Amino acid sequence: KKTAPQPEEAAKAPEPEPKKEEKEEKEEEEEDLPIVKELKAVDDKYLAIEREYEKAVNELDKKYDERRAPLLEERLKVLTRTTEEEATGTGTPALRSFWLKAMKHLPQLEDQIFQWDEPVLEYLRDITRENVDPEDQQKGFKLSFHFAENPYFTNEVLHKEYYTQEESPYTGDIDTTEIKATEIDWKPGKDVTVEVVKKKVKGGGAKKQKQKNKETSEPRESFFRTFFRNLKKGDDLPEDALMQMGGEEDSDDEGGDELMQSLFEMDYDLGSCIKDCLIPFAVRWYTGEAAPEEDDDEDDGDDD
Repeated sequence: KKTAPQPEEAAKAPEPEPKKEEKEEKEEEEEDLPIVKELKAVDDKYLAIEREYEKAVNELDKKYDERRAPLLEERLKVLTRTTEEEATGTGTPALRSFWLKAMKHLPQLEDQIFQWDEPVLEYLRDITRENVDPEDQQKGFKLSFHFAENPYFTNEVLHKEYYTQEESPYTGDIDTTEIKATEIDWKPGKDVTVEVVKKKVKGGGAKKQKQKNKETSEPRESFFRTFFRNLKKGDDLPEDALMQMGGEEDSDDEGGDELMQSLFEMDYDLGSCIKDCLIPFAVRWYTGEAAPEEDDDEDDGDDD
């Protein structure tokens, strides 16, 4: 009599993963190994040299900034070299719309400058940069937008400050902790970040009255709204970000935090681009020479 075939052995269940406490204990044991301590001591010596290097780079950058500054001042003199009569209505009378055109050629800015922003940016005289802490460039930088007297706001200078800190000495990553911007003192009826809308409202009283037009100011997209805003970790999302989302804040805290982090990163990247690309070589952005070539690889369609 033949014996029935034996059923296949059940697959072995995977071994349970070690508990968190067990992992931590194991890591602590590894850290206490004499050889690990010895290797860490080598790392610490290497890191100390890196700190010396960073300090030397900071000093070298300051030294060369002293040589760069006169050239940027010379550029400003050239752009503003004209008679008083020609100086009206612009910040750079020798070459009108200089900064506006240069900024619009910057890929990161071209979609942030709207038609109603352009007349204001016509009065931009200069953009300057400096470190928040002259002794440590990793703590952030400040951009200053200098304007000629204009009919839009009373500020002569609008500042944008980026505060950063080292996230980890082992990765070199920089974390932006806060972004501060000057509050713009708009003159009456000249705020380009809002749009005046006429709405019809019913008249009051017992008798029916004709509808009346009522003017209200509603926020709209603008370079002066999105760029000159404040961001701080832990704060609510700014109004312009909520506008882009349809006016509702993400009910998911994690989703809101991710969006805020994304705003920080995009804002910091834009500020860095203005600092490192636009300011030093503004005339090349004005002419478009510095702008990346557009990709012509578009579908031409089938010839069949």
